Amino acid sequence: MDNGQTNSNGVVANGIGEDSLDPATPWLQYIVDSVQRRQPVPTARMPVDRNAVYYNMNHRRRGLAILFNHEHFDGHQNLKARSGTNVDLDNLKECLAELGFEIWSFHDRTSAQVSEIINKANVEDHADRDCLVVAVLTHGEHGILYTKDSAIKPESLWTPFSADKCPSLAGKPKLFFIQACQGDKLDAGALLTRTETDSGSQSYKIPVHADFLIAYSTIPGYYSWRNTTRGSWFMQALCQEIKENGYLLDLLTILTFVNQRVALDYESNTPDNPVMHQQKQIPCITYMLTRLVKFTRKPNA
Repeated sequence: MDNGQTNSNGVVANGIGEDSLDPATPWLQYIVDSVQRRQPVPTARMPVDRNAVYYNMNHRRRGLAILFNHEHFDGHQNLKARSGTNVDLDNLKECLAELGFEIWSFHDRTSAQVSEIINKANVEDHADRDCLVVAVLTHGEHGILYTKDSAIKPESLWTPFSADKCPSLAGKPKLFFIQACQGDKLDAGALLTRTETDSGSQSYKIPVHADFLIAYSTIPGYYSWRNTTRGSWFMQALCQEIKENGYLLDLLTILTFVNQRVALDYESNTPDNPVMHQQKQIPCITYMLTRLVKFTRKPNA
């Protein structure tokens, strides 16, 4: 009939090894203990209807935008200063403020300080906020980001905001933008040439990893480019798209156009260094949202 076996006390152990049963404890107590050991399922207020197409952007406040800008690093890390990062920060603050975000901006913080700031945001009451933005401008490698004094794992930034750890953000979009290298590989691009039936320019270059929609500034393993006077390619494109289309298009469409700008409008120009010359870049976006993010104007905006 089934695979349960009856032990010496007449208890049928289905799926539970007999060795786990204490003959001195009644079977009912095992059930009670098991139930008590289970973690309760966290509950949170539903911020939008189950089948809504768009996230609710009609809360009283837009939300927090936490910006970590890393320009200088402790000497033992052997990392160069990130010239141009302050331009990225200023542009990001401007376009996010236009969308109505409350800006928390931090410069050259240590790993402990970053963790403290994230934990502070975690315990905030986000009930009357639409969403959360966290942006990090720094050096990086595949799987790590550098702070002023050491390296951290990227997931340490977003894990504290999962639905079970931050219920007031449950069901709301949590948006992370990472401007950092993910390695030292270079993308030389691929040349697209037109056929006789094509229209437009004769030829142009795209990155070899273009046309994937998988928000890192670059794909794992690859270099991320930054202009020392105008800022990073990714942040330039992101801020420009937000300024132009922040209220017009949904975020997924905006990020697609960010990809397009970075992929087509930018190419490294270092003729004195042939290895680094005429290189390309494509951002990498892991999309786990369940609805479209469409920013609406706040009454006081």
